[in-house]
Amino acid sequence: MYALFPLSVPKDCSSFFVNVFLVFQFSTGNPLYETYYKQVDPSYTGRVGASEAALFLKKSGLSDIILGKIWDLADPEGKGYLDKQGFYVALRLVACAQNGHDVNLSSLNLTVPPPKFVSNIYT
Repeated sequence: MYALFPLSVPKDCSSFFVNVFLVFQFSTGNPLYETYYKQVDPSYTGRVGASEAALFLKKSGLSDIILGKIWDLADPEGKGYLDKQGFYVALRLVACAQNGHDVNLSSLNLTVPPPKFVSNIYT
């Protein structure tokens, strides 16, 4: 039987995939991340469309420019949607940005509090 995640990351992986692997590994089973994911994908389709993700991520209070950078890093292949792993990367990058860190792949390795979202962005 194979493990869900490899015990070590292959040396030939790009830094993106190593960072995504680490974020997904640490975020899987995180009740807060799961709660956020269920809000954007209540039907469990495995995809979070750009409009759904944008509406949710705007509740972070981050600028559209920062959110655009986050989207680009969470959807590096330009699919136009995020799978669960990509959404977790976005959440982690939101947390980094909210705590004053640069939005880049190396920030995924930082220890930061979980991301915060307001229930109504207009209040």
